[in-house]
Amino acid sequence: MLDSLDIWPPGPGQPLVSQQPDAELISILKQIDTNRMRATVEKLVSFGTRHTLSNQTDPVRGIGAARDWIAAEMRTYAAASNGRMVVTVPSYVQQVSSRIPNATVISNIVATLTGSKEPNRVYVISGHYDSRVTDILNFEADSPGADDDASGVAISMELARVMATHQPAATIMFAAVAGEEQGLFGSNFMATTLKQNGVDVQGMLDNDIVGSPKADDGTIDQFDIRMFVSGLPASNTANQNLQLASIGGENDSPAHQLARFVAEVAQNAVTQMNGKHIFHPIFDGKRNVNEPPQKNFD
Repeated sequence: MLDSLDIWPPGPGQPLVSQQPDAELISILKQIDTNRMRATVEKLVSFGTRHTLSNQTDPVRGIGAARDWIAAEMRTYAAASNGRMVVTVPSYVQQVSSRIPNATVISNIVATLTGSKEPNRVYVISGHYDSRVTDILNFEADSPGADDDASGVAISMELARVMATHQPAATIMFAAVAGEEQGLFGSNFMATTLKQNGVDVQGMLDNDIVGSPKADDGTIDQFDIRMFVSGLPASNTANQNLQLASIGGENDSPAHQLARFVAEVAQNAVTQMNGKHIFHPIFDGKRNVNEPPQKNFD
């Protein structure tokens, strides 16, 4: 085994080198307002419950009130974009399933910022705005969902606000999806729609339960980013997985490459982040580990 990169054989690969943010990105980072994000979380909590089955017409309580507020806020951000950002509320009726006892409207909120140079190249940033209590069918009890996942929605919304006044080369979609707790219905609807429309989605960053640097054991770590990336396809046979593992191919999925890129660009003096911890499910033909071991890419 080689112990040093100094004696690594020549080839096209290079060690990851932290990319320094340019002046525009530094400006963008400075515009992120943590107080606004806190206010967003508190506003979403104020709707009492955002359960997918809760009231969709009450103006102050339930998922409908949350949907309408998110859409209205996103539209105020879009107003500063000179027409580059458009806000939509794509919806469909989900029929009865194990966690949907009655046909229910599922609505996403999507702010799409069209790219200035490569509008057909698309990236998606999302969080889910529905919430739940332990009883998955209890849509009447208060379900504040501050961490799960008002925190992720706050990221989508704050990035939409800041980016509305900028002109990224590629298109970025800032989404808040519903139906996650009932079975990923909103995100599946969004993914299916994008595929049917032939959209070239080159990357997606989903934020779920984010923002707290304190672990359950009290450990505080403000400078690591934890990412979960998809592992080997569930459709693979055991033999296929073994063949990939024998050549290290289990780490070469597009999601892993995106995670490596995130690690590369995240580590710099401006962010002070490490961005090196990447988790992924393991499919070895015998088990699907839902809480996978840690993989480090330093």
